[in-house]
Amino acid sequence: MKHRSKFLVVVDDTPELQVAIRFASKRAQNTKGGIILLKIIEHLDPQHWQSVEEMILQEAHEEAQKKLQKWSKIVHELSGITPELSIKEGVASQKIIEILGEDDALRFLVLAASSGDQPGPLVSLLAGQKSGQLPVPIVVIPQNLSDEAIDDLASRAE
Repeated sequence: MKHRSKFLVVVDDTPELQVAIRFASKRAQNTKGGIILLKIIEHLDPQHWQSVEEMILQEAHEEAQKKLQKWSKIVHELSGITPELSIKEGVASQKIIEILGEDDALRFLVLAASSGDQPGPLVSLLAGQKSGQLPVPIVVIPQNLSDEAIDDLASRAE
């Protein structure tokens, strides 16, 4: 049985996230694929204050869920697709590699590069230092592309 191809988008607080969401939404729509939105909660250093850490993690999970719901609505508005939502705790690069290895339908990691001098922390790390550990290709979309240009790229035949 053939699996429906999925695109993984990491939800963070960068302005370029909108570009990655748009490309993944339009590409998944055009290829009859799916989308996974991943929010990573970076682990805090172990502390003596276990109850405080638990409260902070609970608040972080609630905030992560709100962000995923917000972006899920946007994905649905753009493509009609209801994405899968995932929250992981830990080191971002490790969790991304982990989730890519867990789901054999995941075919692409979609990131957007910032328009500044640096492409952004995830692009720098995953397209550089950790690129050999990824089981799928990375699609990096420039932040300065127009919606029309993104839609055109996402609609091109395979």
